[in-house]
Amino acid sequence: MIIFFSIVLLIVFALAYNKFSPQTGGATVEYDSPNFRDGRFQNIVSTPMTSEKNSLGKSLYAFMFSKDKNSYPKKPLSTAEFSKNFLDSLFETDVSVTWFGHSTALFAAKGLTILTDPVFNKNKIPPLYLGPKPFPYKNEYNLSDLPKIDIVLLSHDHFDHLDMDTIKHFKESKFHVPLGVKSHLLEWGFNGDNIFEYDWYDEAKILPNLKLAFAPARHFSGRGLFNRNKTLWGSWVIEFMNKKIYFGGDSGYFSGFKTIGEKYGPFDIALLDSGQYNKLWSNVHMVPEESVQAAQALQAKIMLPIHWGKYVLSLHSWYEPIVRSILEAEKRGVNVATPKIGQTFLLDNSLPVERWWEAGIE
Repeated sequence: MIIFFSIVLLIVFALAYNKFSPQTGGATVEYDSPNFRDGRFQNIVSTPMTSEKNSLGKSLYAFMFSKDKNSYPKKPLSTAEFSKNFLDSLFETDVSVTWFGHSTALFAAKGLTILTDPVFNKNKIPPLYLGPKPFPYKNEYNLSDLPKIDIVLLSHDHFDHLDMDTIKHFKESKFHVPLGVKSHLLEWGFNGDNIFEYDWYDEAKILPNLKLAFAPARHFSGRGLFNRNKTLWGSWVIEFMNKKIYFGGDSGYFSGFKTIGEKYGPFDIALLDSGQYNKLWSNVHMVPEESVQAAQALQAKIMLPIHWGKYVLSLHSWYEPIVRSILEAEKRGVNVATPKIGQTFLLDNSLPVERWWEAGIE
């Protein structure tokens, strides 16, 4: 009876949250897009959300009771101190890259800043405050630490990529988002003139030294109980200061990586989803070995594994994604950048390769 009433209570809370919380964002509409069919956006290839051999019930049970004992760090992770003053000194030299954990990355050059999927919330991420708590860092990062952000790129509207409280800090920035995501920003009080929506393979020349293209990914979207796949998801091609950067967002492995590589590559660096994988959702997230394979398909000179180092969203240890990524990259001859979280490096300089996570393994 306790279990029964707990489930009923959770359903009631979920329905109330879906109806009344601003976190769920705005209402979406029908879209004149070849990728929008039967009232929802569709992946390029068939993408069942669950594996036939892995039920949702089994997965939830495993997440509650069978996570790796090292899924959450035992002590604060060794991170780098971030300084926007240091960033200013690099503006005139080369494109700099700073990874803040999970899928948040900052690219900067010539006084221009581009931020991807910003999540700086120190609390548990929604919904219902049941989301994971961020890992402890030796150097924490606050929104006030960041330079003025000119452009924000969003890959999709999931809570760990689009955080309402974080995003409100950037109301003066220009937003480039997938189809449908504009509705969330408008609901949260953003100026529609600063929001630009993209379908797959839409391109825009923003400045003489900056071109953007929105490319496919194999994933899904949704922030509420009833709006799955009502907004689009995808990846970003950034041609910036004669450098080509690929930001993959979230994606399962698919033939689209080869297509993107042939159309826009080779890339100087590819930031690829390499963590929070599980057999149940293997179609919409890559295991590290697939991420390395994707880097090769994209013709990337450097791979930066992302979507790890900040949250527990699966069953593996917190450091497993980077360990497996490096092992596979060594087999395939792929260069892997391993910056500390918060560390800034230049694409034209030597790669950061310190195995900083090993100090946190017990």
